[in-house]
Amino acid sequence: MVIKPSQLTCEEAKNKVQKTQIIKIIIIVAINVLCLVAFFICLSVSASLRTSLRSQQAAQAWAGQSGERFAQLSAFFPESFDFNEESIYNMHLALDNALRAASLESTPDRILYTDAWSAVTEVNVTSEFESNPVTVKAIAVGGDFFLFHPLYLRSGSFLSRDDLMKDRVIIDEALAWRLFGATGLTGFEVRINDKVFIIAGVISRDSDFASSRAHPDEFGLFMDFDALMTMTEGEAEISTYELVMPDPISSFAYKSFTDAISDRRVHIVENSKRFSLGSSFSLVRSFGQHSVRTDNIALPYWENAARIVEDWLALLLVLSIIFIIFPIICAVIYSVKTIRFGVRRSKKAIRSRIDERDKRAYDKYLKEHGNEPQIYDNKNVRYDIYEGDQIIDYDIYEGEEIVDYDIYDPPTST
Repeated sequence: MVIKPSQLTCEEAKNKVQKTQIIKIIIIVAINVLCLVAFFICLSVSASLRTSLRSQQAAQAWAGQSGERFAQLSAFFPESFDFNEESIYNMHLALDNALRAASLESTPDRILYTDAWSAVTEVNVTSEFESNPVTVKAIAVGGDFFLFHPLYLRSGSFLSRDDLMKDRVIIDEALAWRLFGATGLTGFEVRINDKVFIIAGVISRDSDFASSRAHPDEFGLFMDFDALMTMTEGEAEISTYELVMPDPISSFAYKSFTDAISDRRVHIVENSKRFSLGSSFSLVRSFGQHSVRTDNIALPYWENAARIVEDWLALLLVLSIIFIIFPIICAVIYSVKTIRFGVRRSKKAIRSRIDERDKRAYDKYLKEHGNEPQIYDNKNVRYDIYEGDQIIDYDIYEGEEIVDYDIYDPPTST
């Protein structure tokens, strides 16, 4: 039988182990770097999404440079819900009372809140260049609607609650090209359900990915809510009500708003907080229920866009947690190992210092007494020293005899 010599020498085996350890470290570092890069990408995308919808930033626009806290809220009503101009008037009274109770009150120079309302309907539109009716999903608006929805104007101006004439409309670029083949159309006439309206402006739709997905209609048009009421002989129904009001303490605005509406059938959203980290965690906990609606409420496109962003923020939150777990675990393990290494190193240093001190004390005793001490007990740093027929308690660290020693006979060998 032939015994084969070891294929690896001790040094080669040691080098192989070191190479394996280096490869492992490189892999762990690479995974950590990739996870951290992915984590920061998720954070960056989340931050971008939170500011991507201008329809959710009315509170910041209303506050301006005042430094005051405001909240944006929305109410979405089910079909056939009775919310009309009288309801809006009662809403204002309730809000005034709530603000007054909080020592806040509007003045001619300081308006504390503003609101807007809208309804969605389908109309037929024609122009002098397009006689074939174009079916359009029209949004009838009231109040400061374009404060809440600052769309991009290509030409003209927005509608305002102060307009005396209610026969002005705003159309989007797609409808402008379909009806006229141009976008500079301020003052041109269109016919909506055979009634003449004046074009006040042409807008571009929101180009963010969420709004593009939530606004599938080919054409868009905005008209005054009072004009729709006239066209429908008072049968138009408000489907959305939006509000910006002071929020001096957290949830004050939300509570005041819900108390003023006081109907469980109404879906209320606090837009100012919907993209916060806490809201994303809540959405993750209620995963699978966010998109389920059984309340017969038709949401406008901007609310559907906001819900798309909410879903993406929840997904990015989950991914961020997943990507950061491995680096955190590695950091904890490294910290524990570093602490343990530091503790071992400290203990070793302490032992070394003690040994050095013992040696110095021992050398000092030899120099002073000329003979080695016979140590019976060094737990308390006390040495029993033979001097003739007696044993003296001696502290070699202090270099002197201990005062309260006992003199006794040395132990005899048996």
